[in-house]
Amino acid sequence: MKVYYLPLDSSPWSPADERLVSSVSGRRKEQIKKYAHDDGRRLSLYAALVTRMGISLQTGIPTSGLAFQADSGRKPVCLTVPGLDFSFSHTKNAVLCCISGEGSVGADIEKQRPAPIRIAKRFFHEEEIKYVWNGSEEEQSLRFFEIWTKKEAYSKQLGLGFGLSPQSYNTLSLESASRLHTWRQDGYLCSVCCEKPSPIEIIAVTEEDLQNFFS
Repeated sequence: MKVYYLPLDSSPWSPADERLVSSVSGRRKEQIKKYAHDDGRRLSLYAALVTRMGISLQTGIPTSGLAFQADSGRKPVCLTVPGLDFSFSHTKNAVLCCISGEGSVGADIEKQRPAPIRIAKRFFHEEEIKYVWNGSEEEQSLRFFEIWTKKEAYSKQLGLGFGLSPQSYNTLSLESASRLHTWRQDGYLCSVCCEKPSPIEIIAVTEEDLQNFFS
């Protein structure tokens, strides 16, 4: 499984961004327009771009030849390459995207910050709650976002989002852990989940890489 990590700065919407909009679908263009702030618009745009670039690089199909379907409440799929699955996530100033031809995948990324530990009881399995609370004060925030991103990635891999009761499954169990990869990168917690245990390759890309690719 290939995982693309893209850091973004807080630049205002630019002519370069406007040019890149032509490289995404009409549906994505409408989603981009719905964001009130430039940061949200840029995250939505670049998440779509890095997904298209990654699939194109893996398959050799030009990005203009890729077709996607994103039904409301369902996981987006690539109609052009049915055997390929992808998932992306974005948070403040960063995008994470995973792509695999060996089963379904899910991704999540969260900025490291003081965690709302007390809501763990509403969303975490009892074993996950113990894991979070048994850490030091600093470890608790890291462990909270470790579990949070794992649960998001796991449920996205299943195609259910948080439609699956998050308290009903334990991401620390041996069965789940073999399919989950979690790491820290540049002040973020990242998790990806694959249907089958699989090694991952993390590829860092830049805005310039994308601008050059789509030029």
